[in-house]
Amino acid sequence: MNHDVIVLGAGLAGLAAARDLAAGGADVLVVEARDRVGGRVEQTELPDGRLVQLGGEVVGRAHTAYLDLAAELGLTLVPSYVAEPGALTRATPEGVSAGDPPHWFGPADDACHQKATAAFRALAQTVDPADPWSHPDATALDRSSVGDWLRAQGATPAVVRLWEIGQLALADGSYERTSLLAALRKHAAVPGPGAYDYEAWEGLRVAEGSATVALRMAAALRGRIRTGAPVRAVTVRRPGHCSVR
Repeated sequence: MNHDVIVLGAGLAGLAAARDLAAGGADVLVVEARDRVGGRVEQTELPDGRLVQLGGEVVGRAHTAYLDLAAELGLTLVPSYVAEPGALTRATPEGVSAGDPPHWFGPADDACHQKATAAFRALAQTVDPADPWSHPDATALDRSSVGDWLRAQGATPAVVRLWEIGQLALADGSYERTSLLAALRKHAAVPGPGAYDYEAWEGLRVAEGSATVALRMAAALRGRIRTGAPVRAVTVRRPGHCSVR
């Protein structure tokens, strides 16, 4: 079988790419190893009709492309966190605490955390989110991890741990391996009072279910998706020509 484009993976990125290519007139095929589309978004329906999300669900006002896509697909965005009293709760092997400061902080750690946060926000203001590499120290910022930068700022181990736990809670990579330039660029694009703004990045969800975004894109592709088809090899024969097995 010959196609203009073969997209590997039917997650949101693959489906969006295939949909745009098909809309532009390309003969496109999507191949997906799983028996479903959606990648990291998945949902199941309970006997009473309610949907339960099994994968990525929350988004925020910072995810402008996703918000535009949801609107285009006729989906509804609603607040992800209900207006109930409460505070962020952190649980570690040695204890549990709600609100700030976390239970592992000592007397000087909270002030150190505030100082590090202020320094991070100030440095982020020097980065152009549309062109982070234009920063005069871009190479040095990129070579430094967020963890290394925190320690260079005099952050205590308790403060470094707080930032690291927050990063890992997002299912993101460790701050010990995250480029400082990348973190600064993210904050510069959507400034907030802290190093991470929950409202900006997590304050919304799709009422019809996050996996419905994938399902509606897949429906628009009408048979251009082959699930249960793991790719064994990709062979590039010459520029612009390849075979997928």
